[in-house]
Amino acid sequence: MRFAGATTLLYGLLTYLVLQGTEEFLLRRYLGAVVEQAIAQIERPSTDGTTPSTVERVKGLAQPPRHGLFRSSGVEVVRLYVRASPDLPAWVASYGPGTHLLFGDGGLVRVVPIMGGDDTLYAVIDGHGILDADDFEPYALLTLLLIGAAVTAASGAIGVKLARQLAQPLVTLTQEVNGHREGPVAFSGAQRGDEVGALSRGFAVLVARLSDFLQREREFTRFASHELRTPVAVLKSSLAVLRATDDEPLRERALARMEQSANDMADLVAALLALSRAPEDPGQRDDQELDVASIIKDLLDRLAPLSTQKGLRIEQQLDALARARAAPGLGPVLIDNLLRNAVAYADTWIVVRADARGFEIENDVREQPRSSSSTGYGLQIVARISERLGWAFACGRQGGRFSARVAFGPGSGSYPDACSA
Repeated sequence: MRFAGATTLLYGLLTYLVLQGTEEFLLRRYLGAVVEQAIAQIERPSTDGTTPSTVERVKGLAQPPRHGLFRSSGVEVVRLYVRASPDLPAWVASYGPGTHLLFGDGGLVRVVPIMGGDDTLYAVIDGHGILDADDFEPYALLTLLLIGAAVTAASGAIGVKLARQLAQPLVTLTQEVNGHREGPVAFSGAQRGDEVGALSRGFAVLVARLSDFLQREREFTRFASHELRTPVAVLKSSLAVLRATDDEPLRERALARMEQSANDMADLVAALLALSRAPEDPGQRDDQELDVASIIKDLLDRLAPLSTQKGLRIEQQLDALARARAAPGLGPVLIDNLLRNAVAYADTWIVVRADARGFEIENDVREQPRSSSSTGYGLQIVARISERLGWAFACGRQGGRFSARVAFGPGSGSYPDACSA
């Protein structure tokens, strides 16, 4: 509204100035025509043999015809004088040659040398009121102001419509952002090359990052709540043994189990915290070298009581050069998970292979392994660790043989009936 009001006032002021300038232009044109005709009559030789004075010639001048723009009710439009005119106003005589604007009433004075410079002609128009334009000037101003107001209103309406059209992509984007719940999304307008497109793409990237963060948080909660149960149960049972017996060897075994459970919990928490953080640039990770063969041997020694109890035959094909670089805590947790699953679900035998390219675990099974949520850390966490380390994980079943392979690089073989990871 303020802009519309200011525009109307500015338009009215401009109209008034244009009208005043037009009136002055008409007066100047009319005054120039009168002066030219008067000079021609004054300097024209007499036809009757007399020699009238310049004053008499001026008095006998005929006014030019007055058209509809000027008053015709006996008003003298232009008054003419020469230096000898008895009624020449003193203030008129003070002007030099040229056309002069009278600022008091808006009149004009035209001073022109005549008779070869021997005399001077003064032509005076007293004011703008001599024009009929003054009669219709208020109506002209009112009309022009109304036109200006109409133009301003139309411009405002068009501006509002254009503003709504320009704001519609932002309104749509806002509704999509408010309506989106979770997961990657491509907001409308992302293909645009303007600021709306840049904003849509930025929101899509932000939503993807937030969704990834929420996913990692849920995984951390699920893995931690499920996997900490086993070491906590071991700690409680070992503590119960310590309280119930004074047998020194039995107490030592209980303490060893408690120590191992505490170490397992520390490794588990470190791995879950690493997975819950945003992926780091591989060039900025503080990786450490893993002796894969040594880790596999140590884990199999820890699983020996369970494998002996099940009567499993474990074949080890381990290359001493089987080494890999991984973030601290992640590599051992991944290997431990796959070995525990193999021992838990193998029927009669297990084969473990490891070399510089990766490692593979095979075992016979009587039935399909249970879902990932019930198999140690689960194949899901194995896949997440492999993804974080830049390794390739694949698993599958052929007949009664189940295989899981981890390659220390982005490429790996595939298996039919790939397991859900």
